[in-house]
Amino acid sequence: MRMAPAALGMLVAIGACALPPAAPDAPAVPPTLAGTRWMGVTQGGSTDPRTLPRLEFVGGGRLSGFTGCNLLSGGWKMEGAEVVLGPLATTKRLCIGPAGDTEKRFLAAIADGGRGRREDDRLVFTGPGGGRFELVEAAAT
Repeated sequence: MRMAPAALGMLVAIGACALPPAAPDAPAVPPTLAGTRWMGVTQGGSTDPRTLPRLEFVGGGRLSGFTGCNLLSGGWKMEGAEVVLGPLATTKRLCIGPAGDTEKRFLAAIADGGRGRREDDRLVFTGPGGGRFELVEAAAT
């Protein structure tokens, strides 16, 4: 069966518009964190949202959150597949006991030099001293 030159030209043009599949070893573009909220996972399993650290990644590289004791705000940016926070500012409320301990662990993980990376359904921050803190994505309110 012979095809008319015009029909053959249309098939070639349509085929040229199709995008080839991505190479299997091509690096995935990391999704942005803008507009997401994350809730801390604490040792001991506390689920009271009033005592759990949290972060909200606002557009424009702004961030707000709670340390388990104090409010925080600052900036964030993506560097490849990692999120880097800073500079950060916190309120200076003194907390002792479990809330203070949670705050210390959280701040050590997100402090200058700390980096966050998605690991399955978690956002895991590791600080320069090796401190680690995990968060899970929270439902939008």
